Amino acid sequence: MIRLILAVAAAILAAAAGAFFALNPGTATFEFLGWRAELPFVVAAGGLILFAFLFLVLWWGIYLAWTSPDKMKAFLSRRRREQGYDALEKALIASAAGDGEAAVRQAARADALLERPALSRLLAARAAEAAGNLEGAEAHYEALLEDKRTQVVAHRGLAQLAHERGDQQTTEEHAKDAFAKAKGARWAFEALLDSQIAQGRWEAALDTLNEGERRKQLPLDQIQRRRAVIMTAAAMSLEEEQADRARDLAEAATKAAPGFAPAATLASRLLAQSRRHKKASDVLETAWQAAPHPVLARSYKDLRKSDTPTKRLERLKALVELAPEHRESQLLKAQIALDEGESAVAERILLPLLEETTPSARVCAMVARLYRLQDRDEDARRWMTRAANASVEADWTDMDEEGRPFPYTSDDWKRMVYVYGDEARLIHPRHERYEGAADAVPETALLEAPRPKPVTGGVTQGTGTAFYDAPRQPDDPGVGEAESEGPDDEGRAA
Repeated sequence: MIRLILAVAAAILAAAAGAFFALNPGTATFEFLGWRAELPFVVAAGGLILFAFLFLVLWWGIYLAWTSPDKMKAFLSRRRREQGYDALEKALIASAAGDGEAAVRQAARADALLERPALSRLLAARAAEAAGNLEGAEAHYEALLEDKRTQVVAHRGLAQLAHERGDQQTTEEHAKDAFAKAKGARWAFEALLDSQIAQGRWEAALDTLNEGERRKQLPLDQIQRRRAVIMTAAAMSLEEEQADRARDLAEAATKAAPGFAPAATLASRLLAQSRRHKKASDVLETAWQAAPHPVLARSYKDLRKSDTPTKRLERLKALVELAPEHRESQLLKAQIALDEGESAVAERILLPLLEETTPSARVCAMVARLYRLQDRDEDARRWMTRAANASVEADWTDMDEEGRPFPYTSDDWKRMVYVYGDEARLIHPRHERYEGAADAVPETALLEAPRPKPVTGGVTQGTGTAFYDAPRQPDDPGVGEAESEGPDDEGRAA
């Protein structure tokens, strides 16, 4: 609309000018080098306008001729750049799609068209990875180390390649360089920590974790749990050669995560060895308050070897009171009551546990022991049968033939860093592999054979009362007298 208005206005002005010149004729005189000319004013004005137009056309032509080489060069450069970006786009798409050959081909084309060596080398490295050419990718990443701008990304690529081929030492070297240069690189922290843990370099991993805490790479609670595991693993590895250092690490681990039972049991054992029984007791009590665990009770009971059985039970009773509402405290209290023959106390504790949850084999066995204590043999056998089919809890008392709790292997400790550090959950490798299933309910040893029942008549013993054995099953051939005296039967009786 504006253009139409301007065009109409220009036409009106032109018509007005034409009318003005027609009503006011005049002449224009020109003199140049003795040459004189007189022309009507309108003709002279038209000639001047035509001359100015031709002059502008000539000047424009001269300008084009003068600047055409630069413009042609700029045009070709722009076209080349557009083609390079097009190749770059295709290479990225092919790399993301997993088409390695197309990615390499387009990356080479982008490298030839673009004057961006860092970008083209990075793209070539990623394309080589997509094509499975790890050696070529490594060569491109090493070339990127020459540029300060791309050193961190080069270290990341080289660390990833080293990790994939299982070279944890090289992974650690590149991750360490990147971690020092890029303060906020989360991947560098994780790669460095993972490689140190994989190599069992516990104290180096602890230093890395401390620096990660300073940079706020992980939540504080996760940092603390990982620190506890790493310190405990380090203490275990130093126990034979540097007992003092191992004790200090174990104590520090209990402060980082008081509920981490392996740290508490290790620290209490090392403290007891140095005759610091009061400190060892405090460590176990603090751990029980944070997270009651069967091994903590076992360690607390056996802390002083010179204690009498009565004294040990008294100590366990005091331990229960530190977290009386916890399930483990309830079970421990029931166990103490069974050991002392207080069936009423044990029944008051165990029966609510049966109503609240699906009882495990451990609870069922304790109920069977309770009924055995009450001379209810039929109920005891029924609950033992139920225990054999119930879910089995991890048996934390059978992990070491020498009686030492938590004898994890190096690989178990490495896994524990993440399982407990991230999930606050202990692992039990033997339980996970379903080992020791036959010993899952050790309380079965407490159930004796049914008592013989007195009868009237029959063969009399020296006391004057006759007895008979429980009837055998049809397919039970029995045991002869000669066989009953063999060593195997002695082992079974034991």
